[in-house]
Parts: sequence; C-alpha cells; structure tokens
Amino acid sequence: MDRLLAFVNLQQVEPFLWGQSDCVLMAADWVRAVRGVDPAADLRLTYGSAAEAERVLRWYSDPLAVVAPRMAAAGLALTDAPVRGDVAVIDVPDERGRMRPHGAVLFGQRFWAVRAEVGVTCIARDVVAMRAAWGVGYVV
Repeated sequence: MDRLLAFVNLQQVEPFLWGQSDCVLMAADWVRAVRGVDPAADLRLTYGSAAEAERVLRWYSDPLAVVAPRMAAAGLALTDAPVRGDVAVIDVPDERGRMRPHGAVLFGQRFWAVRAEVGVTCIARDVVAMRAAWGVGYVV
C-alpha cells in the first residue's frame, strides 16, 4: 500500500477533534509524515471548537493567514498545479451552499481528501475552489 493511501486510511479511524485532529491538522500531519517537519506545531491544542478556531486563528475569515506562513516556514512552495500528495486550503460548500475553508490533501488527480466529522471525505476538485496549494514533494 502506498504511503498516502495508508495515511488516509489511518485518518479514517481518528476522531474529529478541533485543535487535535481537524482538517487543517490533517494536512499538517501529512506534511510532517513526508517532510519530517510539523507546520502546525504551534497551533495544536490552542483551540477546541469551530468558534475558538475563528477567535484564535481567524480560520474562517482568513485561513491563508494561518496556513501560508507556516507552510513557507516548513519549506513548502506555493503551486498553481498541485499533484497527488500536495496540500491546500480549499473552499467546500456546506449543507446551505456556503463555501467554507478546509485543509486538504490531494488524494488523486480528481479528489481532495478532507478530514470530516466522521473519517475522511474525498471531494471532487471540480466542486471546490482552491485558495492556495503547496507542493509537498511526495513521491510514490
């Protein structure tokens, strides 16, 4: 089994916990697994709910301000053409049709893997808007 598939399978059994195992931390966990550096080390356990993620990080109002400097500090470069294993901040429509930011890992050419309330959801690239992506350098 390749490393990305194994990683996503392990994420399936982890409970969703804000500040411990949420969507942005799943992307950071993948970076840590591939590159050996945790871009979110300073974020872990600093928030415990969606409201706290907004208050502490401004996650919903400005997710790139949270993610971009940490990815740069981890040595990841922005990319306009992400490939399998790259990470991103994407906007996903919620049940009311509002676009909400999520940390994601490109799982295949057509799908982003996103931590959900239960397990991991794979979302087609054509239903989301990519705000920014970073090359992780994953090689099968």
